[in-house]
Amino acid sequence: MSSGRRHWSLGSLLLLFGGNLGVLIEIHQHLVNGTVGQSVLLPVSYRFGGAPHFPVSIDWKFTSNSLNTLITCTLLNCSLGAGGAPSACSAKCFPHSTYRGRAELFPKNGSLLLRDLKLRDSGVYSVVFRPSYQIWNVTLTVHEQRFTPDHADTVEQDHIRYCAIGICSSISFLLFLLFCCIRHRGAAQQKKRIIKQQQVSSVEESPMESTAVRAMATIYARVGDSFEQSQPRPTPEVMYISVTSPGPPGLDAGPYHLPG
Repeated sequence: MSSGRRHWSLGSLLLLFGGNLGVLIEIHQHLVNGTVGQSVLLPVSYRFGGAPHFPVSIDWKFTSNSLNTLITCTLLNCSLGAGGAPSACSAKCFPHSTYRGRAELFPKNGSLLLRDLKLRDSGVYSVVFRPSYQIWNVTLTVHEQRFTPDHADTVEQDHIRYCAIGICSSISFLLFLLFCCIRHRGAAQQKKRIIKQQQVSSVEESPMESTAVRAMATIYARVGDSFEQSQPRPTPEVMYISVTSPGPPGLDAGPYHLPG
């Protein structure tokens, strides 16, 4: 929030009353408001009263904590416009490591730009011009983000959209898993059917082989019987032979029958 007034340093007032005393500094806002996550400009401007003596140093300090200088810029040379305002400057700026990438100093007017604001950035900032060593302070207040109704509706719509995307993704994943399970189950059942068919075929072929073996055995048996019947066995006959031999005296010599 701008105070709507311009503030001049003591050196600047002396410069106005006649003397080449250095740099005239103008603070455009003493109180500045910012929002977390956004950028803010701490606006200042300066001009030279006469021929400047370079180098000139511009330092910004954050006096609300132990940090000394957050960024410093050395003006090596400047082209002066109407009223001693610099139009183009050759300068080297060196931010503190804590503010590297977040703090930027504009050599042409001395303003400080802070990016990606945080709540801890709230406090008093001092700008120092040397060698005249003129100091002016600017107070920065950083606020939390406030959501307007339109922004709140947008956030809610984004939340609903992300939820819908998440639900659709989950359903798609579950359907994919179901498809994989069904496919795996079908393949397993088909494999079981093939194995069962092979077993049934083996069982059907076994009785046929047994029947054929039995038929061949029967044929061989019948052929053997026929062959044995065609050659009758000879019937054994008993033959008797009469043998007469002389015996000792007094013994009746009769015939002996010996089976033949």
